[in-house]
Amino acid sequence: MQDVFNFLKVALSNPSVGAVARSSRYVVKAVLGLISDRTLNQIVEYGPGDGVVTLELLKRLSPKGKFLAVDTNPDFLKILRKINDSRLQVVEGTIEDVSKNIETYGFNKVDLVVSSIPFSYLSEIEREKISHLIQKNLAPNGMFIIFHQYSLIMTKPMRKFFGQVEIIFEPRNFFPCFIVSSVNNKKELVQ
Repeated sequence: MQDVFNFLKVALSNPSVGAVARSSRYVVKAVLGLISDRTLNQIVEYGPGDGVVTLELLKRLSPKGKFLAVDTNPDFLKILRKINDSRLQVVEGTIEDVSKNIETYGFNKVDLVVSSIPFSYLSEIEREKISHLIQKNLAPNGMFIIFHQYSLIMTKPMRKFFGQVEIIFEPRNFFPCFIVSSVNNKKELVQ
């Protein structure tokens, strides 16, 4: 219960946080279900918040894998830096800035990118640019999952850069939300 209260306190004190509550266990379970049969050596998470999904993904990361957690909120960064796992690197930054320079963090072809950032706060051009950068950073058959989304605003740019998009609606979350995912199957990058 303390974790729920702490998340709410941070979210209410910072208008850039897109959720007022952490992802429910149902959202976490749905995200994990999408990756259940995948080998994960490199994971990047944008907007990990207090790490509720991060901790579960670390359990599925290979022993020699690498995990990059990227957030802009100093309170969440402080919480994330307390996670005791040598495979985890916590970075302050934006999805666009880190995606442009992913190699500088020791990542080349990422197996999984997950994000819960509020894409509705971004312009259409920014959403397209981010989708393009993520598609470029993913390994062949790498997966991009966005979760804890209150709209389907990312389906258009994801279809453009990935092709097929899978949508899950999870009503058992505060507030009910969407989980949207795509696999990097495109041979050529769309310009």
